[in-house]
Amino acid sequence: MTNQLNIEKIGKLLQLLLEAIPDKLPAKEDLTTSRAKRLRGEVETLIAKLQQFAERLDPIRRPDFVFDPSNPEFVGQLIGRTLIEQPRHSLDELPKFYGSGVYAIYYRGAFAAYKPIKATETPIYVGKADPPTPDAKTVMDQGPKLCTRLKEHAKSIRAATSTLRIEDFYCRYLVVQSGWQKSAEDYLIHRFHPIWNQSICYGFGKHGDAPGTRANTRSPWDTLHPGRDWATRTGNKPNPCSPKEIMDLVAEHYRKHSRRV
Repeated sequence: MTNQLNIEKIGKLLQLLLEAIPDKLPAKEDLTTSRAKRLRGEVETLIAKLQQFAERLDPIRRPDFVFDPSNPEFVGQLIGRTLIEQPRHSLDELPKFYGSGVYAIYYRGAFAAYKPIKATETPIYVGKADPPTPDAKTVMDQGPKLCTRLKEHAKSIRAATSTLRIEDFYCRYLVVQSGWQKSAEDYLIHRFHPIWNQSICYGFGKHGDAPGTRANTRSPWDTLHPGRDWATRTGNKPNPCSPKEIMDLVAEHYRKHSRRV
């Protein structure tokens, strides 16, 4: 049996493998980028199989799940779920408040492309606001970062007068202890796939193209929702996709993620 456990044979094979691992990499001309990528993949596969085999050799069973409250993914999920339990606020009437953290923006208007999420619990955009310093301890140390970011978004929406109305947007936000906002944002994007966080309609979160970068291609968001003056200044190249093409991609996105809506 080729798969039958033979300790002596396996030990010899492992010893040969260890001896075959070179101390130095081959010359650059012999290790092209594609070869290195392929070899790295094979090594990672081998490591995974050896790890699985080592675990099977252990007579004591390992638990299927280990609860680690310090795991960034767990904390991000906890914060994300807490966020979506927060009350809704009109994006047009936000008070000024201290704190950095995470937020979600929702849509209830008549723009045809967003009909699948109209007045649902699926956000159109999620984001984070970082504190001025990573070690900010109190909400005062964090400053009014979260409300400032949301007010910037409201300004962008107000500029897109031909397609969007600010009164059709509301938000949820959550002030978070410094350092955890990114994990929460990652969880929310993975869970809801918000359309304005996707490459097919990115650009909403841009602050504006600086004079030295106005040769950038206009974002899909600014193509679909024109109005921000800096996005159409001289040197800013039109997006290769038309608004109709972007809307078709948006529709396909919602079909693909219909269970998330």
